[in-house]
Order: sequence, then structure tokens, then C-alpha cells
Amino acid sequence: MNTPVQPSYSSPTANFYGELQRAFDHFNQALFDGQLGPCLITLRSSERAYGYHHKDRFVNRQGQTLDELGLHPGYFTVRPVEEVLSTLVHEMVHHWQDGLGHPSKSNPHNREWARKMRELGLEPSSTGLPDGKDTGHSVSHYIQPDGRFIKACKELVSTGFELPWVDRHIPRMAEAAVENRQEALKAAGIVLEVSLPPAAVIEPLPEGKPVTVAPPPRKVVDRVKYLCAGCGVKAWAASGVALSCDACSQALAPGL
Repeated sequence: MNTPVQPSYSSPTANFYGELQRAFDHFNQALFDGQLGPCLITLRSSERAYGYHHKDRFVNRQGQTLDELGLHPGYFTVRPVEEVLSTLVHEMVHHWQDGLGHPSKSNPHNREWARKMRELGLEPSSTGLPDGKDTGHSVSHYIQPDGRFIKACKELVSTGFELPWVDRHIPRMAEAAVENRQEALKAAGIVLEVSLPPAAVIEPLPEGKPVTVAPPPRKVVDRVKYLCAGCGVKAWAASGVALSCDACSQALAPGL
């Protein structure tokens, strides 16, 4: 008897983005009273941020535009699902402010944005810890243990929500940075009970093969300097390439 293929494996794109859309719709109703318009959720890798919001990023043939809400999938692997979803809501607050609030041209995290974050149960902080500034160009947040967000998040997780796929190539130093931040939050008395451990804690495959997560391998640049012994002209190319100097009519030597 053949084992049926699970939907998440047979339709991974629809399943993955469907779960993210389900989370967006849930928080839109639970935290924003259904006021947010549609946006396009994307997965993009960026070492600089967990996520971002870009107004009017996409346009269709009828001239209608959509905001982009981007999330970094590499951080899905090392952060609890509550933390990942808090990034989603962080960017949804930007989406709310662009459509219904008063964004500042020079300051993406102004006082209105900070007030809305607190109202929803996310404490704005430039460091992601209680000692950070709540406004400015680069501002993160931490979750209020008894705020509206964590209650809405647990309601979503209780329905069976999970991130069905995670990136095996995590950002460099991400795991240590996340662990250090969690320890700092605990030391500050901000203790959050998470529903699921980070996905980096993955069980071995049924056949016993380990599943590993790690930063992507560094690219090896095969670039060698070549020099003409006659006139001193220099060139750079891949190793093993034959180069010659037209002026001196001699071959360029590598490694000089």
C-alpha cells in the first residue's frame, strides 16, 4: 500500500505561502479589526533584517499597486514561531501606517508607529531589549508577555498553524545572536513561553540521515594576479589562464 503524499510536500509553494497568508488574515482580524488592505508576502534573504515593508512595490496591468511584506526565511529556522510571527505583525504595523496612519518620510519608526506597536503587544526597541530607543531609522521590538499579540499568536498556533518549511542556510552568526538575545531578555525579566522550539531542532530523517542547518558555504573566488616581467603590466584572471603581453610579446606569470 502506497503512503499518500502529504499536501505540504506535494504543493510546497501553495502550502507555505498559504500558511503565511493565513497568519496575516488572522492578525488582521485579531489586532487590526480587519482594516488592513491586501499586500504581497515575499520570502527574501537579507542579513540586515528579519523582515521589511515596501510600499507600492508591485503593480498589475490595470495599474493597481500592492505593498510588499518581506520576511527572511533563514531566521525561521533559529527563532520560535512566536518571534517569527511578531516580525510579520511588526511589518503589518508599517502596512497599517502607510494606509491608515501618518508615516514620516525620514523616519520609518516614528512615535505613531511606536504607539501602535505597544497597543498590539510589541514593545519597540532599537536593540530588541528593554534598554533600546523606541523610534528611529532602525528599530526592532520584543514581545510583551501579556500583550494582545502573544494571545492572538497562541490562538493561531492552537489551530495547527506551523511553518511547514525552514531554510537550512541560516544567516551567519544568527543562532548565537538569537540565543544571546533570549538570555538578555530573561535577565531583564521578559520571559516568554513559546509553543514550539526553533525549527533548527530537527529530528533525523526516518532512514537515520541527520538534517543539518548551517550558514551557506562561502564562495571560493578563483582570481589570480598576473604580471609581465618586461613592462610590469598587471592583470587578474582565473588560475591556469594563459595571458600574454602584446607590448613585450611574452607570457604573463601568475603569483608575482
